[in-house]
Amino acid sequence: MYIKNIHIENFRNFKYIDIPIKQFTIIIGENDSGKSNLLDAIRLVLHNNGLQYFSRTLGITDLNEDALDEFYAFLNENASIIAKSLDDKEFMKGVYEKIPTVRIRITFDDAKSEYQKQLLKDWVNIDDEDEISYDIEYLSAPVKQKDFIEECLFLQEKVKRFMIPVEKYEYKIYSVNNGKAINKDKAKNFNVSVIDADRDTFSQSDKQNSYRLISSLITKSITSEDRVKVEESYNSFFSEIQNIQSFKQIFNRMKDSRKFENIQEYIDEMQLIPNFPNLKNIFSNINIGIGDEFLYQKGLGTRNLMYLILLFSYFQVNDKIYNFLCIEEPEAHLCVNNFNLILDFIKKSVEIQNDYMQLLITSHNPKVINKLKLNNVVILKNGKAISLQDVDKQLVNYLAKRPNFDILKLLFAKKLILVEGSTEEMFINTLLDKESYILNEIEVIAIGQKGYKTFLDIWLKIHKNDSTSCIGIVRDFDNQKIAKQEHNKYDEQNENIFVRTTEKYTMEDDLVATGNNEERIRTLFKIEGDVSDFLKNSKADNMRLICEAISENKIEIEVPSHIGEIIKCVMEY
Repeated sequence: MYIKNIHIENFRNFKYIDIPIKQFTIIIGENDSGKSNLLDAIRLVLHNNGLQYFSRTLGITDLNEDALDEFYAFLNENASIIAKSLDDKEFMKGVYEKIPTVRIRITFDDAKSEYQKQLLKDWVNIDDEDEISYDIEYLSAPVKQKDFIEECLFLQEKVKRFMIPVEKYEYKIYSVNNGKAINKDKAKNFNVSVIDADRDTFSQSDKQNSYRLISSLITKSITSEDRVKVEESYNSFFSEIQNIQSFKQIFNRMKDSRKFENIQEYIDEMQLIPNFPNLKNIFSNINIGIGDEFLYQKGLGTRNLMYLILLFSYFQVNDKIYNFLCIEEPEAHLCVNNFNLILDFIKKSVEIQNDYMQLLITSHNPKVINKLKLNNVVILKNGKAISLQDVDKQLVNYLAKRPNFDILKLLFAKKLILVEGSTEEMFINTLLDKESYILNEIEVIAIGQKGYKTFLDIWLKIHKNDSTSCIGIVRDFDNQKIAKQEHNKYDEQNENIFVRTTEKYTMEDDLVATGNNEERIRTLFKIEGDVSDFLKNSKADNMRLICEAISENKIEIEVPSHIGEIIKCVMEY
């Protein structure tokens, strides 16, 4: 049982979008693509967490700007006729449809057990005879639509610049299946918690949010036997207080004075008795320590590491309750070692099958994506959601073994050149650093293998027909005519893809064969034998020395045609 789709209309930067997700999903996107807005949209529907406060009432900035602009334009163009037709119900239906309404729909996957099925049916108020649809919707719109339109017209006339009366919006959460309101008592079985990137106050001494978390965690996980032990210890604690001399001395003056002889027997009978508070109150004075220090005395990175671990533990002990845990930028505030530790912790937690827990992560860090697998990624770009669920498994495993590979550059760079290895990467970057290539925006990535097709397929998912982005491919011929033809098809079929292949076997062969490069390289290295063979031996070291010589103007190298053409195509696109 897990959410499989999130539909959003007119909420912040989302005009209309469907976001497919799995039991574990990584959301990535550039700044302002809507990652944080997605988390808030989820909370509008599902939030039911006593540990975190979240308001479901919207403000003007929560309404999509494009939707508002369209409404403004319609109202301005038709203001006079609308004002005359406010009582014409048929006419006003079309006007009401133009009002920007925020709609967020959560769709659950089919339940896997009878208990899960009943849990969902009870929650969304589905009767046995109903056609089952596990969809929950949040809708925020003006209830009194005529009054809303009248005020819009009034504001438009008074201030010239339109101000939408958002205070007239009201929200409701209901079952899409039958329009019935969600059962609030049953909603306690569905919980969403968002760990925001701004989580600096988790264990600060003035806020102490960790108190509530650890208290709730212990209360939910304690066994009946341990509950009895706690109550016995609590009674024992009060017995010890009664034996403290300071407590007894409170009444000594009364007992020693004849003035209070008439109340002596009551004083003798007085004792402390525990009021048996609930366990959560007992545990509320427990805090977390690391070594001999309170958690709030530790550094921000350590506090965040513990926060993530505790929240995972908290949701794992909520047996038979659906928990949707959203972590914004798990890398925030963590040093390299702690970052690796939390990634490993998340990876192993995901591998543990739990039909009642779903995890969503947003991130800007390529290591998160590669370590936790590319086929779990959904990309937010230009108001669209692009799932990489069907990415080639070989590439997924390849990137998992190369966690530092910068997959984000591949996905989001405006101008990109892919090469096979470090020698081409060094050579092209050296050329781009020269004066004639100043102020370029080109990113060069060595993919570490010969096959480019899978990388191109991923790139096309995001950038097909995108006039603002392009990609160039520099490849070795390697006597593979069919592979060359297959790669050239990408160039022929897409205006923003450029593919060039060496004339000879490898890049080193073409480099030596271009212009006077052979003699110049022979002189630089004092080579007596074959120059191409020399360069292929210790390729990276030799190319590094050539690049240093180019940068220091100690050698003039003519650029092989396949590389020169790619640079020109990408720069001029």
